[in-house]
Amino acid sequence: MLLEAVVTVFVLTQLAYCVGNGALVSLLVRRPDALVDDGTLERVIAEGAETERNRTPVRSDGGSDGEIGSPSTDVSRPASEPRPPVRSNCRLPGSAIRRIHVLVPIYRETPAVLAETLDNIAAQRYPTEAVSVSVIHEPDDPTVSAIRESVAAREDDLDVEFVAVDRAALAADRAPGDWTFSGTGIPRTKAAALTYAFTTRSLAADDVVTVFDSDTQVPLDTFELAVAGLTEYDIVQAKQTVRNVDDGLLPLLESMGIAAWSDLIYTNSAGGPYQLLGKAYFVPAGVLYDLDRWQLDAVTEDMALGVAAHERGCTLGIIDRYVQDLCPAALEAWVRQKRRWVRGPYRHLLTPGWSGRERGRFWAGTVLTQLLAVTNVLGLPVGFAVLWLTLTGSTGVVPGSLLPLVAFNGVVWCYYSWRSYRAAWEAIAFDSRWEQVQYSLVSNPITQALYATLWAVPICLALADAVRGVVPTFDVTPKD
Repeated sequence: MLLEAVVTVFVLTQLAYCVGNGALVSLLVRRPDALVDDGTLERVIAEGAETERNRTPVRSDGGSDGEIGSPSTDVSRPASEPRPPVRSNCRLPGSAIRRIHVLVPIYRETPAVLAETLDNIAAQRYPTEAVSVSVIHEPDDPTVSAIRESVAAREDDLDVEFVAVDRAALAADRAPGDWTFSGTGIPRTKAAALTYAFTTRSLAADDVVTVFDSDTQVPLDTFELAVAGLTEYDIVQAKQTVRNVDDGLLPLLESMGIAAWSDLIYTNSAGGPYQLLGKAYFVPAGVLYDLDRWQLDAVTEDMALGVAAHERGCTLGIIDRYVQDLCPAALEAWVRQKRRWVRGPYRHLLTPGWSGRERGRFWAGTVLTQLLAVTNVLGLPVGFAVLWLTLTGSTGVVPGSLLPLVAFNGVVWCYYSWRSYRAAWEAIAFDSRWEQVQYSLVSNPITQALYATLWAVPICLALADAVRGVVPTFDVTPKD
């Protein structure tokens, strides 16, 4: 009786795995054609050099040696705002430099964490004079005074300003439309903070806006790659991983898990509908104006903005670099963070107007991959039990008709595990080969399967919230 129950559960979980793995394969068979990498940058450099060679030389008397024509002007930027000079270690041509505005919403953050992020921004291979940072905070945040003192003590020339969110002004600013609130109550969401800061800045249409969290770190060539990518795409987004791998087992496992997800599933879903990843996405101000900024009541503002951008026909490019964030080492904080994050796609699953292919791609990259985590709750223990029975000589445990299905699931698991290693080795900077070996021994296919199973907790909680109609709230994840 027990054996029959085990076999029945095994068959059902293998069928569920097949559905989830089929969704994975539908994404993996597509070659990613929206990558922004060094090749993109080289094309921009070559185009800049070609433009420079073809430029009509100017005579000493102010005339030109070519035919008379209209002067070249940058219609999207006021004449009083010339493009900043190119720093020597920036590979972009001067004509390609665009002003970058970094929006950093904070709440109860420690000065040291934000200081590391500002150091990372200042160290970018991009002209510092072309970069400005807006630190966005609530007026009653008690940590802001200490952060102000820390920023004032900085010795670099990075332009940093503090923006206190005025919710009364933000409520009055909203024009009638789908994203308008009834009444004047504006929730304390990240989207509201970003919208207020963006609205109070006077940005040219070709200025670039990016969002960082207080703990965001990116490779030093990310800004120049992003600007290069925006010559081909409307929005560009970096991949994602975790940098505090020494803080515990959970951050270590997440560093590989999230790197693999963003490298394989997210990159292959760039055709849309797509979500953005909350930080290190770069979008021209003109595109944000067209999208009417962020959806104020969206707790997962990155998902809402990505879906809205796709519906407006905006193309997404994936920067072949990894954002490195801090992962909560405590299980409770981790579950709270992921509970909010996994619920983001649910309100868009039945969005009208999508083609069958678009809807299938969106489902494959969201809820069907979540299905794999939930299936693991029973699939892993039952799978190990069946494996043990098979190895110990029990015959006929697995029906012969099920073997092709088991083989398919096994092949997909092995392939995904191999690609997970590749993504992690690319995303994480190891101090030595031995450190990489140690990391790879701890974060292995078995522990990654257990990590994926852990996602069942926030997924089930988010599903329960959605069924009960619980309004999600934005909670700040503590960073140390």
